[in-house]
Amino acid sequence: MVVRLKRNTATDPAAEGIYHCKVMDNTETEQRIYVGLYNGGGDITISEELTVESDLNAASPQFTLTCVSTGGPATTVTWTRDNVNITGEQNETVLNDPVTAQYTHTLTIAAARVYMCMVSNNKPSTASASITLEDPPSPTDVTAVQDGPTSITVTWTPPSPLGDTTGYRISFTGSSDVDIDGGFTNSYTLTGLTNEHTYTISIVATSEHLFSDATTFEIALVPAPGQMLVSVSSITATSISLSWSVSSGRVASWEVVWRPTDRGTESTSGPLSGTTYTIHHLDPSTIYTLTVSATNVAGTTDSTPILF
Repeated sequence: MVVRLKRNTATDPAAEGIYHCKVMDNTETEQRIYVGLYNGGGDITISEELTVESDLNAASPQFTLTCVSTGGPATTVTWTRDNVNITGEQNETVLNDPVTAQYTHTLTIAAARVYMCMVSNNKPSTASASITLEDPPSPTDVTAVQDGPTSITVTWTPPSPLGDTTGYRISFTGSSDVDIDGGFTNSYTLTGLTNEHTYTISIVATSEHLFSDATTFEIALVPAPGQMLVSVSSITATSISLSWSVSSGRVASWEVVWRPTDRGTESTSGPLSGTTYTIHHLDPSTIYTLTVSATNVAGTTDSTPILF
């Protein structure tokens, strides 16, 4: 997150009072930015605009912006969100020290907007600080594939430029969100899923406090192929022709494996896309055993061995 400080030089040639904004993270580490000065003497020059990289580490998307005014005459603090007055939303106003007239004003914020606290007094003088919260960019090229009977791997391309992205959050049906650290991470495998179930999956990029737009899609987990049904369509002394099907399920590839029953040397057709195959050059004096297998992402189903 980038914190930008601006001083209103048109109405504040010499600010009356020490005005600063601070953001407190969940470890109570304070990010304090001074935007004005009152010391009973001459003014001290402050940069017209200063950019500070904040090192916040909040535990949730919400965090607290605190505006403090110290010393000088009575002050008024005004909050705006995208230039709209939201002073009524502040959580509290606390008089910390009656001697220095230090007031603390806090506001809980989460949405990606420009927030400003403006401190003014009756001299007149005004100082302000603004914090710009921007949603991180979304990951692109998001895909999800089943890579086992109960698992799905989600892959994506990290945003470019990465910006404030610190990780990703994956949400899916029937489970808690999964938070993934690292802006350059580009894949994650969801495990322990239910076969033959359709999952709705969403992924967002995360920064310290905010989320990108979500990419959402559905994927159905397919079961392993069902029972194999193999038929012998023709047979000669040196060849055998087969055809087959499965009782249920999708099939990515088939394979025929055969071997002599008295020897362990196997022969294979290799992956097949069709449902027929002919084995040639068999030894007429040999008895063979063959099986046909069907494979998809969920596993492999073998047929009952056939002797011929």
